[in-house]
Amino acid sequence: MLHEWQTRLARPAALASLVLFVLVLSYAAFKADAHRDAQLRVIANHQAEVELAMTRWQADLESLEQAGADSGVPPWAGSPMDAVFASALPPGALADFAIGQRDLLPYFGSLSLWNPDIRLFAKHEFAEPVALALGGFDLSKAVLLVSPLLLIILAFDVLSAERDAQRLSLTLVQGSNIASLFRRRLLIRCGVVLAPVLLVSIGALVLNSDATTFAARFTHYLLWLLGVGCYFGFWVALVAWVASRNARGVSNVLVLLLAWAGLTLVLPAVVSAVGETVYPMPSRLAYLAESREVEIETELAEPEITQRLVQDHPELFVGDASAIPAYVRTAFLVTSMVDDATGKILAEFEVAAQRREQALALMRFVSPAVILHGFLNDVAGSATSRHRRYFTQARAFKSAYAEYSGGFILAGERLPAAEAAALPRFEFDDAPWQALAMSHVPALLALVGITGLLLLLAGRRIRRIGMLDE
Repeated sequence: MLHEWQTRLARPAALASLVLFVLVLSYAAFKADAHRDAQLRVIANHQAEVELAMTRWQADLESLEQAGADSGVPPWAGSPMDAVFASALPPGALADFAIGQRDLLPYFGSLSLWNPDIRLFAKHEFAEPVALALGGFDLSKAVLLVSPLLLIILAFDVLSAERDAQRLSLTLVQGSNIASLFRRRLLIRCGVVLAPVLLVSIGALVLNSDATTFAARFTHYLLWLLGVGCYFGFWVALVAWVASRNARGVSNVLVLLLAWAGLTLVLPAVVSAVGETVYPMPSRLAYLAESREVEIETELAEPEITQRLVQDHPELFVGDASAIPAYVRTAFLVTSMVDDATGKILAEFEVAAQRREQALALMRFVSPAVILHGFLNDVAGSATSRHRRYFTQARAFKSAYAEYSGGFILAGERLPAAEAAALPRFEFDDAPWQALAMSHVPALLALVGITGLLLLLAGRRIRRIGMLDE
């Protein structure tokens, strides 16, 4: 280790690369943590605003129930239609490790019977378009893109340095074992790259946790380390396989840089392009336009539907005795009919998106970067599939409340104050980490298998070189 430090790692270029790598990792961790904190503040403000509206609604309901017209509350207040519920997708356990799609997809929304499903998540913030196109920089992306580069810089010449300087024969004459020398150098230099990743990630885990979240974060962090270890092992094996060639260092570094560009930039872009071609992502604008068209048609047909409903169920007709205006019932009917009419469009949109993700999951085996990116996003809780589960659960919550309160709304009645106070609040039901990990086992095993094969081939080359030089 001392020899490696004096002859290779203590050089200004190597030290500058290591310092820059640490700074990049630290900045990535800080950037993702700031993004998570900003989303937490938005969610907290949203929940406080909606809860204040619900508190006022419940207070009006209790006042009307106790004092009636003498309460001073407008007689049309307190309708079940006016209840609103906060919904939010909380950041994942390791949201400060990977941003994923959280800067693009909605993560909060008000659930109200006044709004159909197609407009539940219409109000969400977008950042500057160029920044969104580039994507958020986080610790996982830094490991995925930068760590292989540093590994290439430090380890491409573990063997070629001796051959280029014509010291290999002298080294062997002194009794050194070429295979042992190769392994020790490779492990030391790779350890120098892995150490900053461990230190910065552990620091982010500890500093961004509290007593209530550390246990859950630690479990996900172990999975994160597993993915990083598999990815790092692949690049160590690839560097070993290329460095074990009987070639000059310039040739080795050129091959490795081309491999880095192909595996981390070109192939992921090709996978995305193929996925877009075979399973194009449905246009959200086209989906909204089609849904809006159906909504307008439904609103125009509402009088006929309402008339048939009153004829079939006269007990639901809002008479003069009700202080709640009839347009409230009309709005409920329109919203319900729009949800039924656009449900098929929404389902087709979700199915198309899911099929595209499944196709991309099958093509992820072409690049370790694609494998790691999907795994780390799932472990961090930043994957697109988690947002889809949130959308589904939020719509199901709204549908359950509509079914519960629909009879009261159509009859022009209010909910009993006790029942209104006991109404549940939306809580996102996250998928267990075991299921997320198991879905990536085949890809990780394939990566481990390729790593083992490359190490085996590199070992055979090194032994052959040693015998030739002897």
